Amino acid sequence: MASEQQIKEQVQPFDQSSKDRAEQVLAGNVRAASRLITEAQNGHAAARDVLTYLYPHCGQAHLIGVTGPPGVGKSTLVSALICELRRREMTVGVVAVDPSSPFSGGAVLGDRDRMEGFSRDRDVFIRSLASRGASGGLCAVANDAVDVLDAMGKDVVLIETVGVGQSEVEIAQIANTVILTLVPGYGDSLQAMKAGVMEIADILVVNKADTPGADGAVNDLRSMDYYQAVPRGDEMWQVPILKTNARRGEGVDELVSEVFRQIEFAGKTGWKEARQKARRTRQFVDMLTSRIRSDFTDSMDKDVRVTALIQKIESMETDPYTACAEILEKFRAAYK
Repeated sequence: MASEQQIKEQVQPFDQSSKDRAEQVLAGNVRAASRLITEAQNGHAAARDVLTYLYPHCGQAHLIGVTGPPGVGKSTLVSALICELRRREMTVGVVAVDPSSPFSGGAVLGDRDRMEGFSRDRDVFIRSLASRGASGGLCAVANDAVDVLDAMGKDVVLIETVGVGQSEVEIAQIANTVILTLVPGYGDSLQAMKAGVMEIADILVVNKADTPGADGAVNDLRSMDYYQAVPRGDEMWQVPILKTNARRGEGVDELVSEVFRQIEFAGKTGWKEARQKARRTRQFVDMLTSRIRSDFTDSMDKDVRVTALIQKIESMETDPYTACAEILEKFRAAYK
């Protein structure tokens, strides 16, 4: 963890309010963390100051993504993982990315009854986020939420995604370990996901193992050449296939043990460090793109040059391709 002096050297001065709020998050204050995530989700500028202060404290938690098609029991598996991690005396944060309401834009499932049993455990923090139509089911604030839980001192942060198919590959840009969850009879879902999602998996789980066909599902997965050994850093990682019955907690202890075996492997091969660097790069690009889009949209009615260009597009005096090239050229000239 960075020292106070290191923090002062890395960030600009903050007003006392932002610094106090950051210190509350670092101390594990649940209310302060929840408020910060809400402000980040709503795009409040004040949240950026606090997140900037927290940034040097991030990078300690291990990030585990849990993904897979709808109906495979991801939420139940996450609950079972929390139980096992707590049994091992680890603190846990959860970011559950839920489908968005088409009316309010909020998370349809909210904080969900599924994890109500952990509400009194001060070492577990659970937060639902609305996907808001984000590609891959990962909303823009997911990275911020993960950083907040990381800065709080959580040993493990679980990221549960919506599960919408091929675009779920985006979870690999956040998580250090990706658990792909399937169930017996997954054939159609697997075809929909194609190889892309399979290739991001560090661990394959066949959940609902008490369902007929579980052994057949495992055998089917073992017959697939492209998953069996995947490049992870300088070496090849043999993807394990596990059976679980998350509702009963069966097989979850073995799953957690495999997660930590993968963590050790990823550390030795440099894969974890590479993933962390890629995550920060993607976070920066996404953030910059979002800010530029927002600022440009806000200035459209105020900048006479942009207004004139839009009028030409509307009257078809020019085309959007030429207009974009003209604007980009101005950006490049200003950047130089």
